[in-house]
Amino acid sequence: MRFAALFAAVVVGTPLVEDQQRLVASDDPATSFVDRSIFGSRSRLPDPAGYQIDELMQEECYIEPDSGLAGMLVAGSPTFAHLPQPDCFSNDSTSEFDIAIVGAPFDLGVSYRPGARFGPAAARLSSRRFHEHMSYSTDDPSLNPFRSWATVVDCGDISNTPFDKVEAIKHLQKGSHAILSGRTNDTHKSTQRRALTIGGDHTISLPVVRALSSFWGPVALLHFDSHLDTWDPKIIGGGASKYSQINHGSMFHILADEGSLSNDSNMHLGTRSMLFDSHDDLDDDARCGFSIIKAGAIDRLGVDGIVGKVKRRVGKLPTYVSIDIDSLDPAFAPATGTLEPGGWTTRELLQILRGLSEAGINIVGGDVVEFSPVYDNTAETTGLAVAHVVYELLLWMVRVPVPEPSI
Repeated sequence: MRFAALFAAVVVGTPLVEDQQRLVASDDPATSFVDRSIFGSRSRLPDPAGYQIDELMQEECYIEPDSGLAGMLVAGSPTFAHLPQPDCFSNDSTSEFDIAIVGAPFDLGVSYRPGARFGPAAARLSSRRFHEHMSYSTDDPSLNPFRSWATVVDCGDISNTPFDKVEAIKHLQKGSHAILSGRTNDTHKSTQRRALTIGGDHTISLPVVRALSSFWGPVALLHFDSHLDTWDPKIIGGGASKYSQINHGSMFHILADEGSLSNDSNMHLGTRSMLFDSHDDLDDDARCGFSIIKAGAIDRLGVDGIVGKVKRRVGKLPTYVSIDIDSLDPAFAPATGTLEPGGWTTRELLQILRGLSEAGINIVGGDVVEFSPVYDNTAETTGLAVAHVVYELLLWMVRVPVPEPSI
């Protein structure tokens, strides 16, 4: 009855203190339990001397509801890291920015598990922990990619048809070209925009690098992947049609044939996949101008050794960085299309990227691909890795501005 009376008092609005005092005066065991609970607190703790709520409101740590920080982990803009989203694609756009995040929701080129078309949206969701007010690098506390010389935006996704691979690639190339074509905000640092594309399967590197090379000329390629992706299109596509020849295992062979990649300056990093019977894939790879740092080499070379080999190979060339999330071991990135055990840890990959950034490699563009969120776990392990890799690439671009193309 006493619990019922207390509940009724709360519901109807009778002052709780009066009921509390009445209950405390009893020796009933139930009353003693209530007395020991939070409902039975006999008095409110005294406020600190001079305490006023208005003073707390004025403290620097207080967050005004309209400051953009309130509830930032789950609310606010659905863009990458809550970035602004200007008009990036129309011919009459007046937007000025230096670095763009852009999504390429495409997975018509996969050979195994599909679903990477949903990667851009999921990566943005996993990036909600990043915000301009709290994205300073622990390794370099002076650096925050969202509070630097560069204006960074999220251009949204490039619309493309899900019914025709060839047409979709044309759409992606046109959209990428539009993003790169506009004016930068800080022309003293660079007159050429740069973009980081979130895939999408790895085929999206084909239209993105095609668009990029129209501004920079042939670029050196740093390809983080468990697979080579330089297979002869006629072989990897089964020879069925020209349509089948374009896929996520042939795009770098096509780019090399077209002259979009520099000669003998390209590298695979983290490679560990199996080879075909005749090993023609290795011959094709060499003809495309690639050298290989296998996944297991990190045990012998370490991060610094890998960074040194890359630096010696690419030098000062404009460099495109393409990261298939399957370069990570499946323990760290299970949500991808073609998993290969024995990969790098997330920490190792991030350390290598940081080392390349500090070495001053001239990054002119990049992508993070093959994130298929339907296979991720409830902890968003892969999504968080993708978002952090994008963040690390942003740090690299901010740390190493590349003034302008030489062509």
